[in-house]
Amino acid sequence: MSVQSAAITMVYNEAVFLPLWLDYYGKNLGYNNLYIIDHGSDDGSTTRIPGNIIKIPRTDFDDVQRVTFINSLQKALFSYFDCVIYTDCDEFLIPHPNHYTCLGTYLKQHPHSSVARAVGVDVVQHDLSLAPVDFTQPILPQRPYGFVTPWESKPLITRTPVTWAPGFHDCNQPSVLDEALWLFHLKFCDLRHALARLNLTRSMKWSQQGMAFGQHQRHRDEDLLALVHTLIAEQQAEGLEQLPLTELLANGGYSKLRHIPAPFLPRL
Repeated sequence: MSVQSAAITMVYNEAVFLPLWLDYYGKNLGYNNLYIIDHGSDDGSTTRIPGNIIKIPRTDFDDVQRVTFINSLQKALFSYFDCVIYTDCDEFLIPHPNHYTCLGTYLKQHPHSSVARAVGVDVVQHDLSLAPVDFTQPILPQRPYGFVTPWESKPLITRTPVTWAPGFHDCNQPSVLDEALWLFHLKFCDLRHALARLNLTRSMKWSQQGMAFGQHQRHRDEDLLALVHTLIAEQQAEGLEQLPLTELLANGGYSKLRHIPAPFLPRL
């Protein structure tokens, strides 16, 4: 069965993660099927890149405005595509390698009629003595630990028009958690880069509405450092795959820091 799939992301000065996003989703879906909304980048990161660039003016950040725009684009793309995906550029949807060869195969064999929700994993630097991530090399072998979080278990693969809520953590259509589909969020995989990005996020101009919905994105350096220290101190030797994932996420639970299943490591 032939499935035409599109992927959307929205960026501002994402020189580190945008190339990774383009490479991963371009290889899986085709570069011509990528839609990159450029919210006024001025660092050159969106110059001469593959995919379809949609440039919008640089305005005060507003997550409600952002999701409204993306909801409209998603609905329009269904005129030409069977499946539409949205992810931030540091989020990577990877089907379990024990069941699917790649994301493209997963979408062709997609068992859900409307919206698939992934098992969300925040990838975290599990040892503060580790060297910085080399972003030109596979990431997960360098950072093979993460924790499962309902915050990242998002309904991002859609086969019908949806209205996402700000942050894309929920939508107005029923969604199915698929334990064979994982989302790896790399925002905190390298502590040095994460702190630099937090500084940029705090320095951005935010609308009043944006402040109301996005305060969690503006936390202090010391809050992130405290979280990472706690995760490291409480990490567990078992792997994430040993958790009762559906039950954990259905109850809004978080796991401790654990090994990412080995089959995923070569995929990202």
